[in-house]
Amino acid sequence: MNKCESEVMSFPSDILSQEEQDEILREISDIPDVNEMVHILSNNSNINGENDFNEEKEYKDKIVIVVPANEHSIPPIISNILSNEEYPGPFEFEVDICPNGSKNPWVYSPPLNKIFMDMNSPFPVDFKIKNRPQNSLFIRVTPVYSLPQHSQDFVYRCINHEHPMETSNRNVKENVRQHIIRCSNSSAIYLGDKEKSQRLSVAIPLSLPQSGTESVREMFQFVCKNSCPTPGMNRRPIEAIFTLEDVSGHVLGRQTLRVRICSCPKRDKEKEEKEHSDNTRLPRGKKRKVEKSEKKPVASSDVDNKEYKLTLNIVGKHNAQQVLKYSHDLMAGEYIRHGSNGGEVYKNCLNGINNLMSKPLD
Repeated sequence: MNKCESEVMSFPSDILSQEEQDEILREISDIPDVNEMVHILSNNSNINGENDFNEEKEYKDKIVIVVPANEHSIPPIISNILSNEEYPGPFEFEVDICPNGSKNPWVYSPPLNKIFMDMNSPFPVDFKIKNRPQNSLFIRVTPVYSLPQHSQDFVYRCINHEHPMETSNRNVKENVRQHIIRCSNSSAIYLGDKEKSQRLSVAIPLSLPQSGTESVREMFQFVCKNSCPTPGMNRRPIEAIFTLEDVSGHVLGRQTLRVRICSCPKRDKEKEEKEHSDNTRLPRGKKRKVEKSEKKPVASSDVDNKEYKLTLNIVGKHNAQQVLKYSHDLMAGEYIRHGSNGGEVYKNCLNGINNLMSKPLD
C-alpha cells in the first residue's frame, strides 16, 4: 500500500461500505503518478459548499477525492433542553406525512399532528426544501419526551427489546440497538451512546429529489412501544424532532411530529381524536402536511420572574436528590413554556440547579 492509499484509509467512513472504499482504492491505484495527483480533503467542509457530499471533482490537472462526512462531522447535541419550536428556516424546510391506505399499520392524525403506528412498521416521510445550497445537508431525527417535566430524560429502549436475541436486533450493530428510531437509508449515522448518558439521534444525508418530484422520501420505523417499562418510555408521550442541519451541526430548519407506538394504531387514533375538540378531516389521496402545533403565548403580566431563595433541611440523601431533580424538571418545563418571554431567568436557575446536582451531597 502506497502513501496515498494509507492516507485514504486513515479516514474511515460511516457512510460508504467497505466494498465501496476498496473500489475507490482500486481506482486510485490505476492513476499514473498517484502520489502527485491525489489530494485528500478533510471532512470539515465549509458552509459555503466548497466540498460536496460523496463526489469526485477535477481541479485542473489534479483529482480531488472528497471523503464522506463521518460521525464526527455531525457533532452530538450538547444541550439537554431541545427546542420543539417550528422553524422553517432559510430554506423553508417542510416535513410531510405520506397518505396511507386502510391496510397499513400506521395512520396520521392532522388535528393532533400525531402519527400512530405498530412497532417495527416502516412508514414514509417526505422532506422538502427550497433554494437548496451547494453544500451538504443532513436530516437529524431526535426522539424526545413531550411533557416538560420529562424533557431532561433521554428516550431509550426497554431492556427486553434491546436484547441481542430480540427479532428486530438480528444482524444489527450494538450501538444501533440502543435507538428506538431506525432509518432504512444505508447512509444513516446513529449518534449518541446510552452507556455515556448521551441523547440518541439518527442523521441521514439529504439527497436530491428524483426527477419530477420536489421532495425526498425516507423510511423510518420505531422499535419500542410507548408502554414499555423503564428504562423504556413507560407510557410517557414522545415526539420526533426533525432538524435540517449542515455538516457543522448548525440547525437550518426544524419540524416536530408527535408519535405513539402501539398495537392498535387506528383505535388509539380515534380515541384521542374523540377527546380532542378539533375533528378536521382531510380528503384522501393527498399528502398530509405536518401541522404546526397550536401554542398559546404566555402573557407577560402572568409571568413572575422574581427569584426566591429557599433553605431546606431534607432527611435522606435519596430524598434530597429527588427534591433537586423535581426542581430541575419544573424549571426546565417553565423554560420551554415561556421561551423568549422571561426564559433567560429560568435558564439561569437551571444552571444553578445543575451545579448543585453535580456536587456530592455532604
